[in-house]
This record gives sequence, C-alpha cells and structure tokens, in this order.
Amino acid sequence: MSEKFYGIDVGNGNTKIGDIVFSSGVRVMTMEPPILDRCVEWNGKYYIVGNPKMDIQKSKTENDNTLVLTMAGLAEKMKQEHITTANVRLGIGLPLTRMGAEKEDYANYMLRNRRLSFKYEGKSYSIFLVSVDVYPQGYAGVIGMMREFGTSTIVIDVGSWTVDILPIINGRPDVARCKSLSLGAITCMNEIEESLRQKFNEEAGEETIKEVMMKGTSNINPEYLKVIQDGLYRYVDDIMNNLRALKFSFELSEFVFIGGGASIIKNFLKEKRNIRVIEDVSINAKGYEALLRHQYKVGV
Repeated sequence: MSEKFYGIDVGNGNTKIGDIVFSSGVRVMTMEPPILDRCVEWNGKYYIVGNPKMDIQKSKTENDNTLVLTMAGLAEKMKQEHITTANVRLGIGLPLTRMGAEKEDYANYMLRNRRLSFKYEGKSYSIFLVSVDVYPQGYAGVIGMMREFGTSTIVIDVGSWTVDILPIINGRPDVARCKSLSLGAITCMNEIEESLRQKFNEEAGEETIKEVMMKGTSNINPEYLKVIQDGLYRYVDDIMNNLRALKFSFELSEFVFIGGGASIIKNFLKEKRNIRVIEDVSINAKGYEALLRHQYKVGV
C-alpha cells in the first residue's frame, strides 16, 4: 500500500485539510445519533464534529477533541479520494512561539493512537500513522513564496484565538521577535455581540458576523450592519496598533496577512500600502503537506 501525505490544521475555529474546511466543534454522544452527517464513531462513543465550536483549549493535547477532529479531517480527505484504508504520513502544526514547549507532546499525543480504526458517517476507516511531523504554522504557510519576499517581511497569521506574528529577515525567521497575541477573530466577534446587546438587546449570530468579515457587508438591517462594521474597523486598528507597538516599520517592511481572519484585513484596513493579504484559510494545512513531501523526498 502506497503512503499518503496529508497536512491538517486543527484550529480553535476551523479544521482544514486540503481545500476541506469545517468548524472545530465536537459534541460527544453515548447513543448513535439519528443522522450520521459528520459523525465519528470511536471507542464506543459518537462524536459530532462541526458547530458549536469547541471551548478554547490551552493545549491541543488536553483531551480527545484534536484527535477526533483529525480523524474526521482524514476521513473527509480519504472520502474525496475514494479510499477507506491508508498508511499516512501526517503533518500538523503549532504556533512558532509554542514549538519548543509543545512540539514533542503534540507528536506523542497523535502517535499514542498510531492505528486509527473508526467509523465516519457510518463507514469504517483504517489508518496507520507511519509518521507525525510538527511544523511551525505561519512559516509553513508561506514557505512556498519566500522567494517573492523582500529583505524584511512580517507574516501575520490571523487565527480564531490568536494573532501570530513571524518576522522573516533575508528569508529566515527572526525567532527572537516572534509574538503570539490574544487578538484572534473570536475576541472580535465577542466584542461585536456585546455592542449589539447594549444597543439593540439582540445578537447577530456567528454566521452573520462571519459574512461581514468575509464580504465586508451583508443584506441585514443597516443599523446592525454599521455596528458590526465599526467593530471590525476597531479590531483591525487594534492589530495594526499592536504591530506599531512592537516596533515593526510600516515604511521598510512588507506585511503579509494569512489565515482565516485575513479577509478582515482586506475588507477593513483603510491604509493598504506595503500590505499583502492571502485569503486561503487552508494555507497552513497545505504548507504542512508541502513540507512533508519535501522532507520525505516525494514529488520533489
């Protein structure tokens, strides 16, 4: 059996593998649900993945949620490829600022269940993890475009819970200046909902706010829309002010925004000089796969 090379990015907001994206929510059930859509059956339990989102975790390894989301992602990818059995080399990731403290634990967490036998949407899957490699997110996402970067490029990965900042100087990460800020898109959404509650005694809901984040507008009550848009403008200003406080030069560096929240920058940043926005939400997952293939000399 030939080996498969898959990169998966299990985030607090979404899980990504290839072009497949689904919400990182996990709901545990002891009885088989009436509808098996996005249902993982494993170890005598049923896990519904998708909404609502899982609680923010201090570590990806504190419970089985990350593993269950990984199984669901692998099954979705294998479903696309019309297979149910595979030997897999898996690429996963952590923020660069957490690599030293958590890399080994995250790899061991995955390898504790090297043989994954489970059902997904009622169909049996069997996966053997040949290897698990942990890569720095952000860096993995842009490694394929490094030749396009100038002398000083600041990569900003706007995630659901954190904004991770990775300076790249002359093609190399400046690890000493890497930062992870608790400014992810979830914090922005929570503040917008609070503003709506105070003004209208109502909430817009996650999907409506996400629509405005992605498109810049929505076909909703204009008064509600303005509150959401104002909140997104404030959020982007907050990110940029943090970058200024960290002494990054807006005159001498290029800023590359990636991740699920990159579309917010595109739609709500007023001054876009020296700014590049890459909206591919799966950019890190694809980067992990590319690094895997390079590491194991496949397709290179």
